[in-house]
Amino acid sequence: MNDVRKILSKSDYSPIQTLIDSLPFYVLLVDENHNILRANKAVMNQLGLTPEDIIGQYCPKVVHGIDGPFHGCPLEESVEAGEAIEREVFDDHSGRWLNSAIYPTDLSTNEGYKVYFHMVLDISEKKSIEDAQTISSERLRSLSAYLEQAIEEERQKIARDLHDDVSQVIASINAHLASAINKLPEGADESKDILQRAEQFSVQLLERIHRLIYQLRPSVLDDFGLIAAIQWLSQNTLEISGITVDMKSINEEPDLSSELRTIIFRLFQEVFSNIVKHSKATKATVRISFNKNNIRIRINDNGVGFKVSETLNTSDRPRGLGLIGMQERIDYLGGDFIIKSKLGEGTSKVITIPLRNVKRQATGNSQYLWSKYTKPIS
Repeated sequence: MNDVRKILSKSDYSPIQTLIDSLPFYVLLVDENHNILRANKAVMNQLGLTPEDIIGQYCPKVVHGIDGPFHGCPLEESVEAGEAIEREVFDDHSGRWLNSAIYPTDLSTNEGYKVYFHMVLDISEKKSIEDAQTISSERLRSLSAYLEQAIEEERQKIARDLHDDVSQVIASINAHLASAINKLPEGADESKDILQRAEQFSVQLLERIHRLIYQLRPSVLDDFGLIAAIQWLSQNTLEISGITVDMKSINEEPDLSSELRTIIFRLFQEVFSNIVKHSKATKATVRISFNKNNIRIRINDNGVGFKVSETLNTSDRPRGLGLIGMQERIDYLGGDFIIKSKLGEGTSKVITIPLRNVKRQATGNSQYLWSKYTKPIS
């Protein structure tokens, strides 16, 4: 095997070797058969070898202690593709994570073998940080899911208390007022007017209590399913605010878990609330498609639109926090979230939720696809 010094002129050798020796990571020149033509001091120092131990030797044997190609080395792929290849791999021999990169050159050995520039960086610390961040993110998602469940349970408790206690007391007050009105003597018109107004107030209060109970935990969600609950929600948020709604569901609603129904219902609550509070829309379109593998939701409005990234990053951002909360819920389900919005042309939200293994599948693959007038979160 010819030394690379025979490929390059003598005047080129010293500065090139000096250059690669200055780098703290592995730098080698190899031919397409993995034979080492040149190596920097980092290779020799870390392996405890001399140039004579390295030059002309089989690279996988020298670096990884194996007699065949290293599984993470992209040399064969680079030879076949004729382009640079980089790969992150775990080296069992050293117990370290490596970034292995191969770059083709215009050089050839005297035997006609093409020469490649090979760099190997130890990225174990980087991978440890990434793993720690992943674990931290998973813990935060688990905590978020736990808190969400705790909030939902508290909502149910409050709803039960309002229904079983407060609303019953108000209903009793209403009944007593009606009885008192009927027992008033002739001529007690002023007292009758006062009691009738009190009776009307009690009826209004009872209606508001029932509305609050439904907002906390609508019984229709448990009794009649997701679509019926969303229709009720649409009527009592969008339509009551003067927004015309075109809502359709495609295919039969499957048997969903109580947890999944509740999370999806809360997503619709946030979307409808944002439309009412911020969009100034007059029309909304809702499509819910139940497929074999997923639920796909599309909600469009003809409102004023907004700059998504600006809304999410401003310090005064109740709407942005609502969107982030939606993203967290969707991430928890392993789903995708797409928002497109343009000022003056309304907003489109598309949510896709997988139906297989959705519980605790916090994959974090929620994404935002922006219109050309917005940019993604940094």
